[in-house]
Amino acid sequence: MLDGQVSAVIGTHTHVQTADEQIFPGGTAFLSDGGFTGPHESVLGREIEPVIQRFLTSMPQRFEVAKARVLLQGAVVEIEEQTGRAQSIQRVSCSL
Repeated sequence: MLDGQVSAVIGTHTHVQTADEQIFPGGTAFLSDGGFTGPHESVLGREIEPVIQRFLTSMPQRFEVAKARVLLQGAVVEIEEQTGRAQSIQRVSCSL
């Protein structure tokens, strides 16, 4: 629907980076899920054990920010300045 009208469409939902990057015929770069920037050994960025305990016991828990395996994820898109068409798209996933 947006191919040729926008330079890029990069979505996110599951926090698991997809490997479906492509450039559509109209020049729009696409990636279904750019991924999750933050601690990947976590439950949505929080320490795992307190989240499990809350689930199992229904008792309040302190959800501290996790610190293990922090990744920066996303994509770099090169765009032709004159036309606005994407020239390339490359997934990024690096440790911080």
